[in-house]
Amino acid sequence: MSARGEKHVKEYANAETLPTLYQAEWCPFSSAVREVLTELGIDFVARQVEPWPDERSELQAASGTDQIPVLRAEDGRLYRGTREIFAHLREGEPWQFAAEHRGRFADHRDARESDAPGQLVEYFQPVAEPESVDGVPEDAEVVDVPEESRYELRLGDRRIGLAAYRRRDGRIAFTHTEVDESCEGRGFGSRLAAAALDDARRQGLEVAPLCPFIARFVDRHPQYQELLAPSHRVCR
Repeated sequence: MSARGEKHVKEYANAETLPTLYQAEWCPFSSAVREVLTELGIDFVARQVEPWPDERSELQAASGTDQIPVLRAEDGRLYRGTREIFAHLREGEPWQFAAEHRGRFADHRDARESDAPGQLVEYFQPVAEPESVDGVPEDAEVVDVPEESRYELRLGDRRIGLAAYRRRDGRIAFTHTEVDESCEGRGFGSRLAAAALDDARRQGLEVAPLCPFIARFVDRHPQYQELLAPSHRVCR
């Protein structure tokens, strides 16, 4: 095992030795620091802070600031804000996967710029017990709703699924797919994926399957692999 591998094993064994990032998921500065830590192969603990600065008494006491991000390094030193944090991180060496992570970061630009995270968070919210859905996938209609940047799967007057996308420059990036819980495992998701990909073919669009469901569907159906954007053919 390499020295770097031994270092990682020790860090996993004792989380207290890991760097700690005081941050919030919605904060773009925190997101940038997380990406650089990933590219450097640095495992870290993400500490969520209160949403408003005047509520962050613990962070203020620990670091002398109520602003994020703040990085506490393994040696206990504090780095406040992206400039200080990046200056500190530049002293480290990137790991072997740094370039590939940077490439995937670039590939997922459409997902970051879309509302995929917002849709996923919305999906996480508690909902009432789902109504059962009668019917088969062949009865469902797939409709492109460009003003919402998504394909909708409809059964009668009910929307039972969606495939969100971002389209530009002759390319369509699928960022998120979901179907009604009562429809899962019944082929409705495949009906949605196939119709969306067929529509992309008709329009001559390259496909970036950022959504894991669409990516797995393409893997299982080779007839769609020719639609993939070159960068996604290489890495898959």
